This record gives sequence, structure tokens and C-alpha cells, in this order.
Amino acid sequence: MNPLCRTALVLGLVAGAPVAVQADEFVLEGDLSAFYASGNFVVWEPKQSAQGGAVRISMSAATTAKPAQPASSAAKPAQAARPYEVIAESPLMEDGTFRVEGTVETPRRAYFYVLDAVGHEGRRLAPMKGNAFILEPGRLRLHMSRPGQFFVEGGPLNDAVYNSWRRSAPFVEAQAEYQRLVRSVDGETEDERRRRVDEAAAVFDRMLTLETEGRARIATTHSDPFVRRLTLATTWLGGDWMLEAWRGLAALTPDDSWVQEKLASAEERAVKRAKERQRFAVGAGIRDFVANTLHGEPVRLSDVRAESRYVLLEFWASWCGPCRVEIPHMKEAYDRYRDEGFEIVSFTIDDDREDWEIASEEEQLPWPNLGMGRDAEAPLAYNVTGVPKNYLVESSTGEIVAKDLRGHHLDEKLEELLN
Repeated sequence: MNPLCRTALVLGLVAGAPVAVQADEFVLEGDLSAFYASGNFVVWEPKQSAQGGAVRISMSAATTAKPAQPASSAAKPAQAARPYEVIAESPLMEDGTFRVEGTVETPRRAYFYVLDAVGHEGRRLAPMKGNAFILEPGRLRLHMSRPGQFFVEGGPLNDAVYNSWRRSAPFVEAQAEYQRLVRSVDGETEDERRRRVDEAAAVFDRMLTLETEGRARIATTHSDPFVRRLTLATTWLGGDWMLEAWRGLAALTPDDSWVQEKLASAEERAVKRAKERQRFAVGAGIRDFVANTLHGEPVRLSDVRAESRYVLLEFWASWCGPCRVEIPHMKEAYDRYRDEGFEIVSFTIDDDREDWEIASEEEQLPWPNLGMGRDAEAPLAYNVTGVPKNYLVESSTGEIVAKDLRGHHLDEKLEELLN
């Protein structure tokens, strides 16, 4: 038996919790009835994972209850070819619950989402990605307060890597405050709306800071090198602290070739980031690229510049909540300033075409909607490691005049430039 699995089993016995699974087995269950009328719950990992290859897991999905029937004929069957390895899957039951089970020899990061999801209004819903957790032996339960907001309980490794900061009082309070601030208020003035948007942005930044501080603390101080490794492998918010963390982990595990390789990569990225900060600073020149629309029509950025005064180049994804929240306001700015020479070009880093299609159908973007993937020409040219990310460009010179404009800050910059 894997020693980490044995540790998890012993922890369960010491805590007095009932052990209903074998040492290398997991059971994950939950209730999603508040958000979904039907769908297929999938636990997955990328085909080429950061930990070195695909997980080899035997799985048997529990199907003792009756699957939910689709709420709308708009639901499609799942695609056969996907850019990930399925670890476990099961349709949502009529009561909105799910249960998947299997064996996992080595605890590691996994993801989940609901495919072919249909809401209670009958609308197809794009899958929310980025739902990561530590898949480990034991009885696990998924709790979801809203799509994209969740925690998994029942695993000591998951508690250390995720729940230690995600379930902390400051983070929970900031999350609740952010959800309050992003909701529009009836009768509010434009000045009140702008103040609310600024407050929401500040709270969101506080959430990111709390997550970064939590991960940095675990990755640099935890007594278990494996917990440190899992924390670093699951961190999407980079920072200077990561280089220190990799160095510390490499010192603890000098014979781990994977850690040594990651340290070398981290040192190389630190040098590259310093150069990239200058390359994409305000005043730097834009980079041209060609990409296709959903209909396969090629669009060149320089051609869009030739017919406009200013272009907002927006990188987004179907699964990115802040990206989707921003789109209605971007549409308002587009309507207001399009006749003055303002244009928008969106590029999605989605890796799955169906996700891009569903999100585009929901959002109805009126500007060039291009894609797709993290490894495409555009995101590589702009070193896009996270979204949302945007650049406002003066078309005639190709010069970046502003970056990461959100909400009324985009309005104010356009007012300054176009009026």
C-alpha cells in the first residue's frame, strides 16, 4: 500500500470516523440540485499532467439511483474525444445528487465539472472549469454554494492544500462580500455603480491575496514535503515566493528529479518574467497575429487596427467567472464608442471547442470572437498565463496605451481618448 494512503487511513481511524472504503479507494458524492436539472458529473485530469503523465485509475460509477432526464432537448451527448483523461463519471440523479468511486494509488490533483448541463430554466450551461481538488483515498463529499464556489471535505491532503485557506474566515467573508457587490442594485446612480464596481474589484484582489498568502505559507512551511509539492503543483497564482518555495522543497527532496526540474524551470521563468514586464508595458508595441472565428474565418489583428482608432484585445475563457461578468459592460462600451473608432477583439484560451461555442452562444459577442487554446499563436505571443487579461492599443501606432481595464475604468479611458 502507498504510505500516503496508509497515513490517510490511520488519520480516519484516529479521528473515529467510519471507514467505509478500502485503503486505496475513494468515494466522491454530493448534491448539485440547487444549480442543475441534469448533466453528467465528471472527474478528470489533463492528458499530460504536470505530475508526469495520466492517472491510471480503475473506476466503477455507482448508479443505484435513477438518472435525471434532460430538462431540454438542447442538451447534447458528450463528445467522444476530449483533451483529458476521465477518472470517474456518473449522470446526475433525479434528485440532483451524484456518486462516483474508484481507486487511486497516489493522491494527486484532479478536476471536476458537469458536462451537458441543463439548468432549471432549460438552458444549456457551459462547464465551469478550474474546479480542482486533491483526489485521495477515503470518503469525500463535494459542497457547492454556487457554480465555481465549492470545497471538498473528507481528505487530510485536500484539507492541507485547499481548505486551509479556502475555508478560513477571512476568505469566506471576502467571498460573500464579493458576491454581494457584483449584483446590480435597483435605482443606483452611475457614480454609485462605479463605486460598487471598484469595491468589488478591491475585494476580489483581497481574495487573490488571501489565496496567495495561504498557498505560500503551506508551500514554504508545511512539515510534509508531499503537501508542499501538491500545493506548488496546484498553484495558478504565480509570484516571487514560488522560487523560494521550490528551492526549499528541492533542499528537502534532493533525489526527486521532478522537483529539481521544476526548480530549474522556476528560475528560468523568473528571468523571463522580468523581461516580459518590459515587453508588454504601457508604451510598448503590440504584436500581430492571425486567428480564426467560430466559423473558421481568419482575422488578422493588423487588419482590425487598419479600420479603427483604438482596439481592446481581450483574452478570456468560458470557465473564467470574472471574464464573463465583464462582458455585459464591454458590450455597453462597444455600443457607445464603436462609431468613434473603438473596436474589440476577443481571444479565448479554451481548449475545448464545444465550451467556446456554448459560451459564445450565451454571450452573443458582437465583435471578432477568435480562438482558441492556451498554446495558440496569440496567447503565446502575449505570454498569457491567466485570464482576464486585456490591452488597449492605439491602432495607428500599435502602441499599448493601457492594460487590464475593467468596468468604468475602461469607460474613463475611452472618454479621455475618444472625446
